[in-house]
Amino acid sequence: MTTDTTHAHTVFALGRGDQAELLGAFAGYLTPNDLVRLPIGRQVLASTTATDVRDHFARFALAWDVAGLDTFIRACADPHIPDAAPCHADQVADTRRRDVYAFDDGQWYHWSTAGHPQWHHLTLAANSTVIEHPVARSYGTDYVHTRSLDLPHLAAWIMGAATERLARSDVQLSARVHTEPTEDGTTIHLIVHNAHGGDLDWVSTELQSIARACNWTNPCDPGDRRFGWCAPCTDGPIATLPGEIVIVPADLPDE
Repeated sequence: MTTDTTHAHTVFALGRGDQAELLGAFAGYLTPNDLVRLPIGRQVLASTTATDVRDHFARFALAWDVAGLDTFIRACADPHIPDAAPCHADQVADTRRRDVYAFDDGQWYHWSTAGHPQWHHLTLAANSTVIEHPVARSYGTDYVHTRSLDLPHLAAWIMGAATERLARSDVQLSARVHTEPTEDGTTIHLIVHNAHGGDLDWVSTELQSIARACNWTNPCDPGDRRFGWCAPCTDGPIATLPGEIVIVPADLPDE
């Protein structure tokens, strides 16, 4: 146990922003699932009041330190605790990262600086694992109707919705689907058949609107999305027929 916060990489607090109350810190990085390795860690995340948080965290910090899992650092200085409002933050080098666990308004949040820094809401699952959900993530209006669909079935749903909205018997669609992550993540590429010039631009705009309603976005992390999207897509190494949905092997480029 020490009072030197210079090298603290994981901080615990009550509240967020300038009014946050620092509870203590650790020298290393603690992931949410690290916390639940000990029963008292699960009690910390199950706490529903500030009084319970203080009590359970004090016992967790002592147990973690005594077990030699990390060095507990007393709360003698005020590291920056980000505000609750979602905001874009620049990525930081590993040596300068500082994660934060904050109990705020009856819930636990994790400011993770791995990748794009942002707040995650924490949920303690029934199997004692921890589910993290980005607070800044925003869902399209049709996400609730399509969230159970895998990517090929989602492509079919988008094609069906587009056929109904476009009401053009001459315009047909097909899709190439990357179900394995690529540089763009999992991706749906729609091919438009029998549309040209101004019609193609109009069809593309309609397709984009339908796909956006099924997707999610995150202003804190541009790469955080349900699926990548390209429409209209040119023919690639796998030709598709109107109405066809082709799953592209992970090792085959699409364009």
